Amino acid sequence: MSPYLLIPLLPLLAAFALALGGRRLGAQAHRVGIPAVAGSFVLSIAALAEVAAGGPISIRLYRLLDVGDLAVDIGLHVDQLAVLLLPLVTGVSLVVHVYSSRYMTGDPRYRRFFAVMALFTFAMAMLVMSNNLLATYMCWEIMGICSYLLISHWADRPAAGRAATKAFLVNAVADVGLGFGVVLTFATYGTLDIQEILASASSMDSRTFSLLGLEVRTNTVIAFCLLSGAIGKSAQVPMHVWLPFAMEAPTPVSALIHAATMVNAGPFLLVRMSPLLLLAPAAMVAIAVVGAVTALYGALVSLTQSDIKKLLAYSTISQIGFMVFACGVGAFGAAVFHLLAHGFLKGFLFLSTGDALAATGSHAHGHGPVRGKRLRPLALGALLLACVPPFVLFSGPYERVWSARQIPSADAAFWAIGLATVFLTALYTFRGVVSLFGSPVGRSVSVHPRLSSMAHVSGLAVVAVVATAFLAGLWSLFSDFLGPALAGGPPAEASSGLTVAGLGAALAAAVAGWAWAYHRHLNPAAVPLPRREWAKTAYVLLLNRLYFDEIHDAVAVRPTLRVSRWLWRDLDLRLVDRAVHGVATLVRLCAERLARTAEELVIERLAHGTASLVRIGSGWLERVAEAGFVERAPHVAGTGFVLTTGWLWRMVARHVTGEALQEVGQPADGAGATQGETGPRTLRHQLVIIVCWLALAIGLTYWLIL
Repeated sequence: MSPYLLIPLLPLLAAFALALGGRRLGAQAHRVGIPAVAGSFVLSIAALAEVAAGGPISIRLYRLLDVGDLAVDIGLHVDQLAVLLLPLVTGVSLVVHVYSSRYMTGDPRYRRFFAVMALFTFAMAMLVMSNNLLATYMCWEIMGICSYLLISHWADRPAAGRAATKAFLVNAVADVGLGFGVVLTFATYGTLDIQEILASASSMDSRTFSLLGLEVRTNTVIAFCLLSGAIGKSAQVPMHVWLPFAMEAPTPVSALIHAATMVNAGPFLLVRMSPLLLLAPAAMVAIAVVGAVTALYGALVSLTQSDIKKLLAYSTISQIGFMVFACGVGAFGAAVFHLLAHGFLKGFLFLSTGDALAATGSHAHGHGPVRGKRLRPLALGALLLACVPPFVLFSGPYERVWSARQIPSADAAFWAIGLATVFLTALYTFRGVVSLFGSPVGRSVSVHPRLSSMAHVSGLAVVAVVATAFLAGLWSLFSDFLGPALAGGPPAEASSGLTVAGLGAALAAAVAGWAWAYHRHLNPAAVPLPRREWAKTAYVLLLNRLYFDEIHDAVAVRPTLRVSRWLWRDLDLRLVDRAVHGVATLVRLCAERLARTAEELVIERLAHGTASLVRIGSGWLERVAEAGFVERAPHVAGTGFVLTTGWLWRMVARHVTGEALQEVGQPADGAGATQGETGPRTLRHQLVIIVCWLALAIGLTYWLIL
């Protein structure tokens, strides 16, 4: 058995141990969870090294189902994609576990918290390593249950309960589509093994089926079903409404959901099934549109948020949208690289923000603009942070990662969405940095970063040069390493159009966004656009998140509640209850009628008949007694018994001796009978009489008893 089976197994065992360990573990629950996740992380690094040296690893475990044509073999497939995601999942989970051991100290549900966190880690690790689509779907649902339990951890807060319910219901609705996709995949391919499905996807490209009278390609429908699951789990528009409310969870939970699990599951599923997606152009267009809309929406809404955790939440929505968009244009390698970088960075941001929020005691930004000397270093730091994403996304070496694109129109879409996202990211990055670090952190502590000093500028320049050289080699190695696990792309010499001019345009967009934010910070009363009313309307729309929550309430929640109330009030109370009462009344009346009929027709007649029979029998006995039969009965019975006994005696003796019986003491004809000759016969006669009497006594006894 391979040791890499322990990567998902150790967190699972830790979850069961914590769930069943009782109160004895209590405040020591982290001593079980941390070593288990640490072991998974170490094995993940070992798996990365082994796959890099020897190729993918397949581990067959056992057969889960074998019913008719359905055979489900549970196993693990550790390829290049899996070993890149496993260190992210287990590494961030390990850091979150260590952080939680201090952050959650004194919590009354301490043991339960670590048990669910370990189960969450198991589900995501198994999702990454699974070789079976049904096992993937099962782990997908386990993550949904764990997210509900973690978001509602502080269940005494009504907001936490509502947020957990919203997250669970939104994901459950979206997962219905993924469930249909699993069923349709088995019906089409006859197997649920992911590698077999991907290997035979091209041969099934021409298969169609009838849907609402139309002939549609099966692979296209399967791709749309996969997109449905990704939209819900990764908080894409319009199923994104649960993620900002998930900030009601403890900060470690937010870090785990946003960085290592849950939201990363959608892009991972799309990348894993990339050979099938490329065979469905309509689905690819839909994926690109959903990702682009989500990326722009999340960035725009982030500009208006005053809660730092919600700002990070909408930032996550925007970045995950950019990953989904990259999958839609065929840049699966770029999506994976972005997923890894975003996961580690967002985990750090959430955990460090948790410390800041614990110090301030509030999620809100500081009030009032920051001016003077304190603004300059913060503004320069925000500029540097704003220029990092375009430098990474549009630099020359990163072109290797984008070489997987196959759709001709992907270039225009990439440039449009990429530049817009960079511009908006620079805007909310400036706002977040200045708002978070420009205000006092507590009553007596202030943060005064000096990022513009000569030492800092020189250090950043050296780091930038070293990072550029390092990343140039890293991206080439990354593209070559990940290529076998992705769908086949164009030749290696194909260019994605990323040039020095493109890098300059991207950096210009980042600087423009930073300059706009800087200007708006110094002149908050200035008119941002020529039409002030239009700008105010746009701000109100973004502040209210384009009213997506209200639309969900109006379109889905309220109609569902009204239908439920109608079903309960009108259908259940008025129809069902009345029907039940009517049936009960009818049954009662029928029972009463049957009782009366039975009493009149059966019981009374039976009683009358029995009484008549008794009366007739008693009259006959009375007449017999009057005729003197009772006095003569013993004599008649005795006479009959004597005659019967004598007859039996003669018959038995004749058969026994073969001679006619003689009276005792009389000589036989022609010879004299001596005493020695008649003695045995007399003894046999007596024995016969005794046997007859015993038989009669036994018969009478049975007759009396029965």
